[in-house]
Amino acid sequence: MINVKPTYEELLQKANKQEAIIKDLISEKSLIANFEFFVNESTDLVCIADFNAYYKVVNPAFTKVLGYSKEELLSKPFVDFVHPEDLEKTLAEVQFLTNNNPTIDFENRYITQNGNVVHLQWKSNLNSSNNLIYAIARDITETKKTQEKLLASEKSLNEAQRIAKIGSWDFNLMTQELNWSDELYKIFEVKNEPNNPNLYGEYLSRFAPEDAEQLNVNVGNTIANNVPYEMEHQIVLDNQKTKWVFCTGVPIVDDNKNVIALKGVVQDITQKKQIDETIKAKENAEAANKAKSDFLANMSHEIRTPLNGIVGFTDLLLKTNFDKDQLEYLNTVNESANTLMDIINNILDFSKIEAGKLELDFEEIDVHELSHQIINLFKYEANYKKIDLIINIDTNVPQYIIGDSIRLKQIVLNLLSNAMKFTFSGHIRLNVNLVEEKDNFSKIKFSVKDTGIGIKIKNQKKIFQSFVQADSTTTRKYGGTGLGLAISNQLLGLKNSELKLNSTFGEGSEFFFTIEFEKVNKKEEKLSFIPEIRVESEKKVSKQHSDLKILIAEDNKINMLLAKTLIKNLFAKCTIIEATNGYEAVQKVQMTIPDIVLMDIQMPILNGYNASLEIRKLNEFNHIPIIALTAGVLSGERERCLEHGMSDYIAKPIIQSELEETVFKWLKES
Repeated sequence: MINVKPTYEELLQKANKQEAIIKDLISEKSLIANFEFFVNESTDLVCIADFNAYYKVVNPAFTKVLGYSKEELLSKPFVDFVHPEDLEKTLAEVQFLTNNNPTIDFENRYITQNGNVVHLQWKSNLNSSNNLIYAIARDITETKKTQEKLLASEKSLNEAQRIAKIGSWDFNLMTQELNWSDELYKIFEVKNEPNNPNLYGEYLSRFAPEDAEQLNVNVGNTIANNVPYEMEHQIVLDNQKTKWVFCTGVPIVDDNKNVIALKGVVQDITQKKQIDETIKAKENAEAANKAKSDFLANMSHEIRTPLNGIVGFTDLLLKTNFDKDQLEYLNTVNESANTLMDIINNILDFSKIEAGKLELDFEEIDVHELSHQIINLFKYEANYKKIDLIINIDTNVPQYIIGDSIRLKQIVLNLLSNAMKFTFSGHIRLNVNLVEEKDNFSKIKFSVKDTGIGIKIKNQKKIFQSFVQADSTTTRKYGGTGLGLAISNQLLGLKNSELKLNSTFGEGSEFFFTIEFEKVNKKEEKLSFIPEIRVESEKKVSKQHSDLKILIAEDNKINMLLAKTLIKNLFAKCTIIEATNGYEAVQKVQMTIPDIVLMDIQMPILNGYNASLEIRKLNEFNHIPIIALTAGVLSGERERCLEHGMSDYIAKPIIQSELEETVFKWLKES
């Protein structure tokens, strides 16, 4: 056998081939190393797993993200690390994994070593040659949190829009795409359909023609001049229901200041409009009430001023000698004037109650004494009409209670007055009974029962209304304003009570009410009633004050004469100083230094309030009592007089006994 030695060229060629192979091996090894470096340094989780659910290979990102060591990850089935709620869907995803069905963007949650939850998004494939799963996962926990925050923010925005009844919109001028928020669909009651091409048309169909025209003008101006717009208008819905909306639109511009889109909001202001209208109606009603109160106050003053003269002088005349006819005429004039005064008082009470300015004054009341006082006021008329007037007070009724004696007396007087007016035979009975007693309170029933004309069933509710009587003939036949029962009922309302009625037409009526009173903890004295006895002032009082100087400020001549007459009846030898306006009163106080001042309120130049203030500014005259003589008797009049430095208050018409009591009181104290 002959050995042929390779040539040099052949050896060189063989060496070059081997070198190339070595280079390829080195290059491949370098690529594998680079790939391994990439896998190991990747922030994504890279792994190989088998169908027994065990990881065969994991990169360091696994240990970093999940917190477990490599050994822990390889020693347990990977399903042990999956969140329990995601386990079922994870196993299902693995089961359906094939060459032709790779996993793409599958999401599940893993539990980390310290118990936290991470969200992973997977891509994986099955290598059928070795039946291994090659997978890569990305940690999307922060992305999920951001999405949840965005969803929560969107939900909050939607909720805020729902609460505020504000819907938002945007309109792309280039694509003509119009987007509405959920609340905007609700406001305009338009069905929410994706990509609805008729949305703008349905929107405009809710507008009145003039408002739609104004909207087009506003939008055109916004696009042309890059300025926002605002509108407030009504919309009409499919069921003809109307709403009020407030719309705002603003332009969106590009880098060249060209308007490319519009954004805006629409707010449902229907409720606000209704509230505004209610407030406006309330303000109008309050203004009307104030005008009414002012009118009543002025009318009261104007009526009381001449009444002061009528009542005052007829009272004085009745104390002089007249023949029978003259005395009867004078009595008629006096009774008519006092009836007119009662009517005025009723109207003023009604006005005060309606305005919420009437408050109850609580004091100790002797139920027996008050009841007999009321009955005594009707004895004369009952005798004249030959009617039996009966009072019956239950022995269990406490004699002393706490309440507003004036208003309680007013209510019972109204009921007895009505009974007397409509009863012509038989009897009228005032019953006072104890209904219930607990702790320190007693519930007492007051009842006025008569055998009068009675009230028809159809009229029984009407009579409690203001200015309303049983029928149109009642006022003509019996007189009255129709306010007595209404005022009584409203007064009872202040104590959570009301008037009730039992009546049979032609047989009689019973008006009654119950009120809970606080009892007085004192020994009850069941004494029979002793009529009040008024003792006339002795002449020695007049002599004692013979050197008095009394200043009367009054612009009305008749009232000035009356006041002078009444004072002269009290102090025959006193000096009376006259002033016809407030300014003159201040001057004469400084010049004469009177012992007491009787001050009218409404006077020219300077009224009584301001005149009193001017007098009080002069320290040397602070001791002089100033008594207000006023025809104004609305709520707060007395307090207003005292606030302006006056000492006391007498309402017109002036009653001599009240004037006497007040003047003597202040002369004694000064």
